[in-house]
Amino acid sequence: RIAGGARRGGLTKVRNAEKLKTKYNLGPMNYVPVVRSVEGSGGPYANFDREVCAMRWGLVPSFAKNEEEYNAFKGGNSTFNARIEGAETRNLWRRLLDKRRCIVLFDGFYEWKAHVDGKTKIPMFIRNKDEYDGHVIPWPKEEAEGDEKRDGHAPLLLAGLYDTWQDDSNGSLLESVTILTMDPQHTAMEKVHDRMPVFLTPESALAWLDLRLPFTEIVGSVLKAAQAHAQSQLLLYEVSSLVSNIKNESPDCILSKKEYSAKQLTKGIGRFFKSKNEGAKQQETEGKEESSQVPTKVVNLD
Repeated sequence: RIAGGARRGGLTKVRNAEKLKTKYNLGPMNYVPVVRSVEGSGGPYANFDREVCAMRWGLVPSFAKNEEEYNAFKGGNSTFNARIEGAETRNLWRRLLDKRRCIVLFDGFYEWKAHVDGKTKIPMFIRNKDEYDGHVIPWPKEEAEGDEKRDGHAPLLLAGLYDTWQDDSNGSLLESVTILTMDPQHTAMEKVHDRMPVFLTPESALAWLDLRLPFTEIVGSVLKAAQAHAQSQLLLYEVSSLVSNIKNESPDCILSKKEYSAKQLTKGIGRFFKSKNEGAKQQETEGKEESSQVPTKVVNLD
């Protein structure tokens, strides 16, 4: 549905959906949902359909000798993100800019903001505002806005590049993706981190997926739209330290810190934080209730 569905502009196919799992604390090297253009019935670069598929986050280029060479967790190169400003100067990215553009779909993402003490960092969750209505990527010659009411906030549409690597030992294929980043200057994100994803709107997403348009022709408008989106359509809020451990995986991860703290108190922790007067009143009440109760006789049933 987000990728446009089957509308008059083309078809949307779904592949490898079984690799996608609901995650509240997803990190690199996991599979993420990706929208890309695939050749349609109109011939090369004349007509494109769309495909929603699962790709592993952390790009392994087609020319890699082995997968571990681009696995940062095993001492390899880090390709989770790529700076869009220098993408045209590096062969790793340059060869993908015109023909292997894609969109990564996230409900939101975490970033760690430096504390004023300069020693600790505050986990933040970033997503689209509830009122933002950018749920669907349109087809050419189609209005960008959806024609029906959408439930929940719109997902983030992040500009990405993908590649396919083949394992020569068994012939298996690995499709992987990197997320493009940009300078967050003059947006709310610049107070959180020195980089931010290239956010796409429905309109700029349409251009990003149109492989007839060269990268150099669209990059300026894409970056301008990304900055405007980050200035007005993002919701940023502090979350608990749960997300600092990738093993923590629950809806609690995306709760605001205030909501998470309140939830913890309702689980019984709150009784240890009651004021002295409140505790004394409760003991007094309990004492009155006990004195008013009729003694109960215990009967041995053995």
